[in-house]
Order: sequence, then C-alpha cells, then structure tokens
Amino acid sequence: MIENLKKFQELGKEFEKYLRTSTFPIAIKLIKDISEIPKGCKQPHIDLKLQNFICQNFKMARTYGWTIAVTSDDCVCKVARAVYNWDPMNDETIEFANKFSIGLYSKNIEIAQEWSKHLKFLPEEYIGMIISPLTRTKIIPDIVQIYCNPAQSTRLIQSYLFIEGGIMDFTSSGRAGSCHEGVIKTFKTDKPQLVILGNGDRVWGGAEDDEVMFSIPKSKLEMLVEGLKGTHQGGLRYPIPKYMNYKPGFQDLFKSKALKRAGGTLVKDN
Repeated sequence: MIENLKKFQELGKEFEKYLRTSTFPIAIKLIKDISEIPKGCKQPHIDLKLQNFICQNFKMARTYGWTIAVTSDDCVCKVARAVYNWDPMNDETIEFANKFSIGLYSKNIEIAQEWSKHLKFLPEEYIGMIISPLTRTKIIPDIVQIYCNPAQSTRLIQSYLFIEGGIMDFTSSGRAGSCHEGVIKTFKTDKPQLVILGNGDRVWGGAEDDEVMFSIPKSKLEMLVEGLKGTHQGGLRYPIPKYMNYKPGFQDLFKSKALKRAGGTLVKDN
C-alpha cells in the first residue's frame, strides 16, 4: 500500500514539474464504506461543523493541502446530492431542478428538462469520496483533478493525444462542472475530461476566472505523464515560450522622428 501511494505521489510531482500549477493536483477516491476514510481525514460536518458544497472541498484540498472525506452528511448542494444518489430522483427533486433552472439557465420548462437527459449518476454502491493533494495523497485515486489555466490544459490535451492520437471530445453545460463532469463523467467514461467550471465552482468553489479543470481517470495517469515528458522533449513546454528573436519594427520610425524632433542637434552617424 505504501509503495502504491508513493507511485501516485511521484506522478503528482511530475504533473507539478511540467505544468507548474498554482494549486495542488488532487487525488479523488470513491468509497463504498466509511471504514475507507483514512485516519486524520477531515469531514465538513464534523470538523467544520457545517454542510457545504463538494466544490468547496476541492478548493480546500488543492489550496490548504487537506485530505477531506465527503459523504451525504457533508453535502448541502441539491444538484450534487441528486447525481451522487444521496437524494432520490423523485418528482420533487426533478421539479425543484427544473424550477431553479427557469430564467437562470433555461428560457422555459421545456428547455430546462433537456439538461437532465445528459446527467450522469454515480453508481449507488458508492457513498462518498476522499479528496487528497496528489503529491502527498493518503489514498489510491480513482480520479485526479488538475485545476489549471487554458495554456496548461492545452499541454495536458497535447500530452494525452501524444499517446492516444486523434482528438478529445468535449461537452459542457456551464454548470455542475467539477462534481459532475470532473468526477462522475470521468469515472464512468474512463476518459480524461476538459471541464469548463460553472457558476457553482466559481461562486462557492472559489475557482478563479482564468481557471479550467482537467480530470484524469486512474487508468490514464501514467499515459498523461508519459505524454508530458514526450511532448516536453519535443519542445512543447509550459510556460509556453514566446518567440523573441526579432527586431521590433517601430524602431526605425522612432529614430527618424527623434532626429526630426531634435532639429538636427543630434550627432548623426558617420
């Protein structure tokens, strides 16, 4: 177990080395029983004396460095509670979701109902998750989330396709990003996801305006690191190097105007 943890911690160091992210990549393990919660792990309803949103816990893990357990006792977000199967998807739940959406995300009830067709749900045997900074992770992750800027996400896409080939498919609804697309969709499709963080992630989850998120299933982690190394060796880097080997074109015009403005008092070239 210790050796396995070290393996994933080392992968975390590689991500940080090649991407230079401003917050920790985070490991996420889906759990089936509370006995899987590591000793010393924080839980919002116990340690913070409150229920919060899953995206808030992602933010704390990636900035504070905490390892955090989240179960139904810890989460107050109605959308997350529905897709994690912590609340039944009954008529009441669906009606609330649709009414909440109208005038905000959807023009009318018919449009509001379209979103639910694309939701993915966590299998019922999972009761929650553990979130831990990858370089010091206390759990073997099912998913790794890397919060990054668009240029860093470009490097991750390049690295994945360096090995996989082709293109990456992309979907987004502008909401339910980190907890839905970044966990459930990634887990169920077993494919990396580029996640455009929605209002929930930004208002409550503390994501910055320039942040997106790249989510990676366990099966693709080593592939991504191999791709980062391969593309780095080929010359693709972050920070992306800007081309600087040129003479700025305005200098000749600047010189002629300076000579004219000086009225002939400047010493001319021999």
